[in-house]
Parts: sequence; structure tokens; C-alpha cells
Amino acid sequence: MGQMITKPDANPIILAAANFLVLGGAGYYLAGQKKKAMIAVGILIGSWFLSGCTFFLLSPIVVIANCIFAYDAYLIGQKLQSGQSVGENENGLEFLNAIFKD
Repeated sequence: MGQMITKPDANPIILAAANFLVLGGAGYYLAGQKKKAMIAVGILIGSWFLSGCTFFLLSPIVVIANCIFAYDAYLIGQKLQSGQSVGENENGLEFLNAIFKD
């Protein structure tokens, strides 16, 4: 297991908005989950290329993944704000453990 992150000043709304607006990874990066941020950005860029979409037409898969990553960042932000520590690859949504593993 990796390093534990503690950030009581984390704002869940800012983390979620950053993840939603910046390719699914900025919120994770702000929360201290740098490896998770890189994986999320890679997944979204890969999905975008595989779907053959342009910036003007986003694939539903990319949009859904981006929403999931934003909600996950919100849940992580809530934990951090309440004073709990989270792991480098910890998830707020259980099914993401298949992608982001320690």
C-alpha cells in the first residue's frame, strides 16, 4: 500500500469540478493522488481517440467516465475534508478498484 494523504483543507466541490473540467485528473492531482490522476487522464484520452470523436462531439463513454471520475473525486474530497487519510489510489466508488489498485 502506498503513502497516505491527509488534506483537511480539501474542498470536495473544487476537486469534483476540476476533475470534470480538466480531463478527469486535475481533482485527483489536487487531492494528492498523482498516479491516479495520470491513469484517469490516460483513460479519457484513450477513450476519446478510440471513439473517433472531435472536441465538438464527445462520445457518451467519455462523458460518463468524466462524470464518474468527478463524483469519485467529490467522495475523496469529503473524506479528506472530514480529516480522514486516503491512500494514493483509494477510491470513493468501489467498482473503480478494478482500475485504480494499490
